[in-house]
Amino acid sequence: MKCVAGRSTLDCSVKCVQTPGCIGFSWLQSLCQLFDLSAFAGTWLSSPPCEVFKLIEEPAAAASSSPANIKKLNISSCQHSNTYASYYCTISMDGNRDQTVYSATVQGIGEWWEARLAAPAFVAYLTIYNRLTLSDWLNKFNLLVDGVECNRVDLTESFSIANFTCNAFGSAVRVVNQLSNHLVICEVEIYGY
Repeated sequence: MKCVAGRSTLDCSVKCVQTPGCIGFSWLQSLCQLFDLSAFAGTWLSSPPCEVFKLIEEPAAAASSSPANIKKLNISSCQHSNTYASYYCTISMDGNRDQTVYSATVQGIGEWWEARLAAPAFVAYLTIYNRLTLSDWLNKFNLLVDGVECNRVDLTESFSIANFTCNAFGSAVRVVNQLSNHLVICEVEIYGY
């Protein structure tokens, strides 16, 4: 039906109630996706589910290494399809969450940014920090793990920081631009086990 800015699931539920015809919603960190009955007719015109994960701090003694313990995965290296000027891919994996510092590719559909994990792992989701200005440049992209698409993102509202579900096993995680502008990313954090 439509996407609007939202602060929480409660905020999205209020916006759904206030929107005529809305029967449900999903929340993606800063975005409410509202839908009506037409969402269930024909093809579902939405990206795969986006889930928000909350890290619950556990005492060191209680922590285990079971698959249920999702953690930030180590990135060993990265590359771009084509680096624009001096906006190198490493800027998006240096741990700096400043949303005015970013990596960038040249303009074009199909341009990509890729991270190599230190070891093959199950990739549960990615947290992407978007640029503060021109943030709509990152509204349409695909996520791949070892060349296999795990999420197709097509947003109508831009985001600041968001989590994107992947649920795939591999060692190379790629963000592929589906718009004709530069692929611009401030920071990528990959979570899994």
